[in-house]
Amino acid sequence: MAGGTFTPGLEKVRPGIYINLESSRPEPTPQEVAGTVVIPLVGHDYGPAGEFIALDKTAPDKQITKLGYSIYDDDPSGNMLMIREAFKRARVVLAYIPTAGTAANGVVTTGADKTLVTLNASAKYGGTRGNALSFSIVANPVAGFDVTVYLDGAAVALYKGLATIADLAAQNNAYITFSGTDGGALPPTAGLTLTGGANATTSNNDIAAFLDAVETVHFNALAAPFTDSDLQQIVAEKIRVLRDSVGKTVTAVVAGFAANHEGIVNLTNSYSVGGTALTVAQATAWVAAACAAATYTQSNTNTVVEGALRVVDEKTNEDAEAAILAGEFFFSTSDAGTVMVEYDINSLTDFAKPKDKSYRKNRVIRVFDAFRRALLETFTPGKFDNNEEGFDVREGLGRAILLRFQGDGAIKNVDEQNDFVIDRGASQDDSTYFTVGIQAVDSADKSYFTVKTR
Repeated sequence: MAGGTFTPGLEKVRPGIYINLESSRPEPTPQEVAGTVVIPLVGHDYGPAGEFIALDKTAPDKQITKLGYSIYDDDPSGNMLMIREAFKRARVVLAYIPTAGTAANGVVTTGADKTLVTLNASAKYGGTRGNALSFSIVANPVAGFDVTVYLDGAAVALYKGLATIADLAAQNNAYITFSGTDGGALPPTAGLTLTGGANATTSNNDIAAFLDAVETVHFNALAAPFTDSDLQQIVAEKIRVLRDSVGKTVTAVVAGFAANHEGIVNLTNSYSVGGTALTVAQATAWVAAACAAATYTQSNTNTVVEGALRVVDEKTNEDAEAAILAGEFFFSTSDAGTVMVEYDINSLTDFAKPKDKSYRKNRVIRVFDAFRRALLETFTPGKFDNNEEGFDVREGLGRAILLRFQGDGAIKNVDEQNDFVIDRGASQDDSTYFTVGIQAVDSADKSYFTVKTR
């Protein structure tokens, strides 16, 4: 955390506590529930492509059969690590696998010619993780066969007393799809491991399709673990469209991309957990979750990253000041040695009208976004008459929203009679014109003390 002295009237760049010592000796608010973050699992080696997989903090491993891993596993792509980091803050993670690989498979046969029986086994989803699937078919002491399905050597399903391939196929196993000779008896096998599973390369078109699909789901923030500048630009443009044209109040966290937009957070360093140093791309997961979970009266400035051991690529004082002026979100080490957010800002750096300097503060943007959502939810099309009585009703509802936000501590200086007004002369036919004024409450990120010593 920064500190030192200050010059009255000259604002400091870094958040901190600034103290001047001077001698005084005489000469002789209920807020909305948020916390949904979207994470594309780029390079993931198993699972359904083109589908949002909803993971809930209360049961994070409920979708293990689709991911192919527990979120507590260390998978080759590092995607489970990102999900774990997101769940430190997020309530819901929407995971998305952009590209499908080739499914692993295996065949078991018995007999010959007319008595030949073939059992086909194919991994439910494509990717190399399918090569860790296996199964055994052994005689049941009473009748039929017992079939056990394994993932990485651990049993994940057991079916007892099955007689035919059709019996096994009907179990609809979550990991392996079984098929084969109609009416064929199950062929015994001590164990067969599936092979041939392969990963696919994710293309820019796959990511573009993912971003189009994002329009169909509700979320608060998106982690963009991409380092390719073209992909980063695509993400930034999509967020601009969602915010400005679709009306979705969403944020994206991008690794090292100066988007100059209040909806894009530009993350420029990372941290380590356990023995792993996260890349900046991976660290977008925690930041996106922190953005998603924060309410409109909360700032993430100085927020501690749970379980983080050290900052990776920590910035010097000079670098930190330059980074803040450049609209960068980054981590610093607190005086207590913890890893914390330096300053809860977004990438906006141009403060020309209609966006002043306050628009770079994420807490302020959360206030504006929450207020926008309140308007969208309250003033739905076709709900009110466009006449004097309807004008009165809507002005009353709007003023109630202002007072609620002020009561929550999100906005201040509300002029109840003049801050929510309908232009009744201009409002004709099916069009209504509102003039609304709000002033967001920001957090006290910089404190200036003048201490009089005696």
